[in-house]
Amino acid sequence: MTEAASDLDLALRILKSRGWFSQRSKETQKRLAAIARVRTFGVNEPVYSAGEVPNGVFGLIHGSLNISFPRSDGEDYVMHRAGSGFWVGDLALFSEGLRLVSVHAAEPTKMVHFRSRELNKLVREDPRLYADFYTMTYENFRTAFQIITNLAISSVNKRVADRLLLETAACPDPEGWIPLSQPDLAQLVAVSLPTLQRVIRHFAGAGLVEKSYRRIRVVDRTALQRVCMA
Repeated sequence: MTEAASDLDLALRILKSRGWFSQRSKETQKRLAAIARVRTFGVNEPVYSAGEVPNGVFGLIHGSLNISFPRSDGEDYVMHRAGSGFWVGDLALFSEGLRLVSVHAAEPTKMVHFRSRELNKLVREDPRLYADFYTMTYENFRTAFQIITNLAISSVNKRVADRLLLETAACPDPEGWIPLSQPDLAQLVAVSLPTLQRVIRHFAGAGLVEKSYRRIRVVDRTALQRVCMA
């Protein structure tokens, strides 16, 4: 087995353990694996940008991604930090539109790539595959709605707690670490950094979270859920 084939085999084994790819049939996994390529991205390197012609669908093996949407003032708003098992790129590709969001590597990141031409060929040969990608779209819309409703929470404590639970689910880690700095988290929940730091200090003092350099660990999910429900 060549190094590239070994790298792809390991990548697919990871993706078979979590997220959208893990929920596909063995036959579908096999067909998609035949067109898969492994790609690596450095910190802040774009996977693709809003307004571009779609170049395929991407699945995140390890690392993390910033998903951003262009604001009317010309700046990009980072609305989500995605972790292993996340898939993106389907909506623009299958609607034959331009990219709506920008995706950048938040850290050194490795992804699986289904290129447009090969993927379109697969679904033309078997239109039943569209249902699999509708599932991907559904999952990403559900995440988008969770993000929108999070920003509508008036209590800052509840908003931060809710977002930490969302990010924990989006960035699975056996020890509960979320690869987010406090400035990044403040941007995601749309509060000032001093306000966010005050909330995190309160949560840490109560044993709900643990702080480290550029990351936060959820210690007590149940207690964070109680904060959300209070």
